[in-house]
Amino acid sequence: MKTNLVIGSSGFIGQPFCAFLEAKGEKVIPFDIKRNEKEDARTAILPLSDVDKVYFLAWDVGGSKYLYEPKLQKNQLDWNLALMKNVFEQLEKTKKDFLFVSSQLSEEVDTVYGVTKRLGEVWTSLLGGVCVRVWNAYGVMEGEDIKSHVISDFIYQALNTKKITMMTDGNEWRQFTHITDLSNAFYMSINSENLRRTVYDASSYEWVRIRDIADMISEMTGATVIPGSKIGHDPIASPNMGRIPGWLPTIALRDGIARMIKEAQEKLQNL
Repeated sequence: MKTNLVIGSSGFIGQPFCAFLEAKGEKVIPFDIKRNEKEDARTAILPLSDVDKVYFLAWDVGGSKYLYEPKLQKNQLDWNLALMKNVFEQLEKTKKDFLFVSSQLSEEVDTVYGVTKRLGEVWTSLLGGVCVRVWNAYGVMEGEDIKSHVISDFIYQALNTKKITMMTDGNEWRQFTHITDLSNAFYMSINSENLRRTVYDASSYEWVRIRDIADMISEMTGATVIPGSKIGHDPIASPNMGRIPGWLPTIALRDGIARMIKEAQEKLQNL
């Protein structure tokens, strides 16, 4: 049985990914500051001695409300630099096989998130690890706060207020990838014998406007869409870093959103 250390196991992607590994019959060692302050990956000694694979998912991250807030840039910088230094130095010493989860936003040079993710990609390459860029993960309902993501926010607004109030006019383009597909991407990447040690994209490879997302949720819930006046920005990157050998997304965006709406409706009924 393989043993996997998942750094960031309690996060937006980390929780479902741990369940994915366990469903495959593999052992998971969860590690996350949300579980215990002693599991603060910025300072802690990682339990690497009996581990076969390491998945580095931890990061100070959230949706666009969080990532682009000027007042939060310094905090993101301090957190993520300390995180990288501690984790990568230990991975270098132990020579463990590891995967670093990055983002398509690593091409952005005007945000701390983008710059630090790019630094993580470079460090991963120098250590011979695997790097996968995530394109707008979705699939799990979150509590609506400054770190929550757009699809989850739209769904909760639709169900709770019958309105979807957008931050922008919705004309910006995105590619969304379901967390189940991402879990497969991570697993295949770190276990593939044909993998080159480089950066890969895990994307749906299908562009969609944020307004189209709002309209889709509106159609399924009967909510009214209220566009904002702010003009959103399109991503600088394109999913051309390389496709993961043997991997393709399997969950269509409409199906993934429908699952989330059902999950949210069930949670509201149980309140």
